[in-house]
Amino acid sequence: MNRLHRLSLPFALLASASCWAQSDQGSPWYLGASLGHYYTDNVFRSNAAESSDRLTSLSLLAGVDTRLGRQRLHADGRFNDTRYQDNSRLDNRGYSLDTGLDWETAGNLSGTLDYTRARTLADFNSNTGIAPTTERNLQTDQSAGGSVRLGLPGLSPFTLEGTFVRRQRDYSLPLWDTQEYRQNTSSVGLLYNASSAWRFGLAGRYTKGRVPVNGFEWDRKDIDLTALWRATGASSLNARLSRSTSDTFTGLTGSLNWNWAPGGRWTLSTKLSRDTGVETYYLGINNGQSDFNRVQTAFQTQFSYRITGKLTAQAGVGFTRLSRDRDIALGGIRSKDNSKQYSLGLAWEALRNVTVGCQYTRLDRDTTDVIYSYNAYTAGCYVQGMIR
Repeated sequence: MNRLHRLSLPFALLASASCWAQSDQGSPWYLGASLGHYYTDNVFRSNAAESSDRLTSLSLLAGVDTRLGRQRLHADGRFNDTRYQDNSRLDNRGYSLDTGLDWETAGNLSGTLDYTRARTLADFNSNTGIAPTTERNLQTDQSAGGSVRLGLPGLSPFTLEGTFVRRQRDYSLPLWDTQEYRQNTSSVGLLYNASSAWRFGLAGRYTKGRVPVNGFEWDRKDIDLTALWRATGASSLNARLSRSTSDTFTGLTGSLNWNWAPGGRWTLSTKLSRDTGVETYYLGINNGQSDFNRVQTAFQTQFSYRITGKLTAQAGVGFTRLSRDRDIALGGIRSKDNSKQYSLGLAWEALRNVTVGCQYTRLDRDTTDVIYSYNAYTAGCYVQGMIR
């Protein structure tokens, strides 16, 4: 992700969650707290003056995952309070909420309902035509949607599916009003369950977005081909290839997600995407920008290895190339915006419900306009306790 100054908490949670996932999952709920202390060498992501600082983050966590008859309810919530040692004006309280309901009837009808909301400290250096800032700016993202699937009795391998997603983004700093948006996406398609290992899909998708402050609107039409391959019980591959047409782009977009967990000591998760920034952001590939009208190619992989029964090592790498042909922010010229991210972590399950870990993350960004280029790293350690 490009917001490295606030990544210490999510990476800490990622490291501890890995250990939690490998322990007893008997309880349908959990409660927890995490305390971390971190050093970042470039708070404001600037290539001009040094802006190092130390920060402390306290987090509270809670979640539930349970079945209610045919239905499955799940929810995860995190609240964190982050304090900076030298830049106290950046002190902030953030949160994330992820809820969902998987439902089904006695017949051929099933579906999902989902709602997510998160508040974080926004990137100080976005390269969206807004000059880098040192002001505190809180970014709030939320998404609500669902899907409905109808099995066709006379054609048992086939299923009709309809989906809808409402997304929106807001900033606390008025200067960033032009980056706020409201976006609706709907799709209708046909799924073919070829076997227990293979599923294919064909769908039409329509996206309509708007920037509230100036009324700017955009739309996009997609024809999606999808495939899901459960190669083994330990490996799955989810792919999408789309013919996309929008105001500023016509061509192919798509994504590829591969999860491999053969059991034993290690797991691997890999994501590849070529899409607009907003779509890539919601795929979870966040080391690039997330604006709504430019195409980016992004790659991210996360590796976890259990060294001993209580010690787990993690490593990650991500690359992003952002297409900025005829960039308005740079006078209509062709420009580059490439970033690389690396991470290393170590988590020790000191007690059954207590995890101690350390994390290092580095981000290098290279752009045509040098004011948006920078190098930065964050390093620190945390302790987390869980009750379940």
